[in-house]
Amino acid sequence: MLFGVIGVGGFIAPKHLQAIRELGHVLDCAMDIHDSVRVLDQYGLDCEFFSDLEDLHQYLQDCKEREKFLDYMVICSPNYLHFEHIEFALSHGIHVICEKPLVLDPSELEEISALEKKYQRRVFNILQLRLHPNIIALKENVSAELLKDPSKVYEISLTYLILRGKWYLNSWKGDENKSGGLAANIGVHFFDILLDIFGDVVDNVVHVHQNDCMGGFLTLKHARISWFLSINPEHLGVHRDSAYRSLISEGNEIDFSDGFDDLHTQSYKQILEGDGIGVEDARAAIELVNAIRCMSPSNPEESCHPLCHKVLHDDVSE
Repeated sequence: MLFGVIGVGGFIAPKHLQAIRELGHVLDCAMDIHDSVRVLDQYGLDCEFFSDLEDLHQYLQDCKEREKFLDYMVICSPNYLHFEHIEFALSHGIHVICEKPLVLDPSELEEISALEKKYQRRVFNILQLRLHPNIIALKENVSAELLKDPSKVYEISLTYLILRGKWYLNSWKGDENKSGGLAANIGVHFFDILLDIFGDVVDNVVHVHQNDCMGGFLTLKHARISWFLSINPEHLGVHRDSAYRSLISEGNEIDFSDGFDDLHTQSYKQILEGDGIGVEDARAAIELVNAIRCMSPSNPEESCHPLCHKVLHDDVSE
């Protein structure tokens, strides 16, 4: 199969390039407004490269005239450009594999579904944490317990701390209108698995909403979840690694600090077998992170995440 990539100069693109190569497919073309893309040389020297979307458009038009057709376009561009690039690919009759979050505005999901029907092509979202072995095991265990006790509600604590330098807040990632904020940019994976395992949203409260950290309390059909996300190194405490991921269910910690290396490749296998995560599968998480972004913080309760208390206490102390 032939693949193209939009946003090939970004951090996450090599994961996609690796998956394409490992599964024996061909990287035909790539586009990025930045031209520091020597990474392409690791995946073949014949890949066409463009720094303008119009040039890629003309190339795809030329390919059609020669009866050469791309099978998939991979979208790794900044979050706020996803819809534009999804529409671009579909209009050229190309299936789409898009990085998270699929879009920022939930209303665009309806438009994408309409475009899928119009062009008879599919859009798939990469939410690879669903394929992590320990997350799969957690889902299986919860499903088994809920069969025994359908009214069971789990007590969950989610903490995700990841180091990011000053560049982060000065880039598009630091602009909530472009990235969706921390909930969308680094939290959507975790909200997605929680929704997938524990059911629909019952209540949603945000306690902390700052540019470098967010936290709140989320009630799902089968879980009460205190959560906290941060890129602030001061919140790492004793955890001095580049990332700290903790999901505690009923007092038991689910370890998913490792096991990420081949999840993109597994996601690609699933997609190419016709069983990837589609628009409707991604909807619940998109709607949730959008709601979190738009909410005003509420006063914390005793059940809120300890790091929310710490952040708010430190702010008051200052």
